[in-house]
Amino acid sequence: MDSKVAVHCAIAAVLGIIAASTGFAGEATRVSEVFMVLDSCVYPNSPALALGIVSAIFTIITRIYISVWFGSGCCRSDPNSTPITKLLFVLSWVASVIAVILLLTAAALNNRQGGQIDSYGYITCYVVKPGIFAAGAILALLSAVFGIGAYLTISSVTQAATGPTGPLPVGAGVDLEKYPQQYTPQQYTHQQYPPQQHPPQQYPPQQ
Repeated sequence: MDSKVAVHCAIAAVLGIIAASTGFAGEATRVSEVFMVLDSCVYPNSPALALGIVSAIFTIITRIYISVWFGSGCCRSDPNSTPITKLLFVLSWVASVIAVILLLTAAALNNRQGGQIDSYGYITCYVVKPGIFAAGAILALLSAVFGIGAYLTISSVTQAATGPTGPLPVGAGVDLEKYPQQYTPQQYTHQQYPPQQHPPQQYPPQQ
């Protein structure tokens, strides 16, 4: 693997891990119990709101980084893109969008004040269901994984298309303009041969 490719993949992986880590931290610190004070819902202080927003921001940053450095139009214009590359690229976009929606929704519900009176006259307080933050974190990580996979598949195809760097045999199916050959001049030694002696030929006298 090229060092430049490895660096870009490592940066995208780190961004995806940060987005997933903050999302899982939001799941661990989400509000699960709400107190009732004077017919109103009181939510305890929790860092889940900030963690969910940070996770969503890093998911967006990861998406932008993958689109800029790995190529946002690899599925449309790159001739080296394969069906697997296109599938991974689409899955990366879908995972990013769903992850951002889940993380922001969970963060908003986690800090929602007040409540809603149902048909029976009881106040209903909103709490984040278990697994919403975690699902967003998993999708944020999968978005980075799919993006890196799409980039690796298209880069491997590009490297295979360039062909080997060494000299290629000249023959049928080899484009000499694409793969110019270099030949070393061969030195030939002068060989000495003894002069050939031909016997004199006798011709009949002309009359």
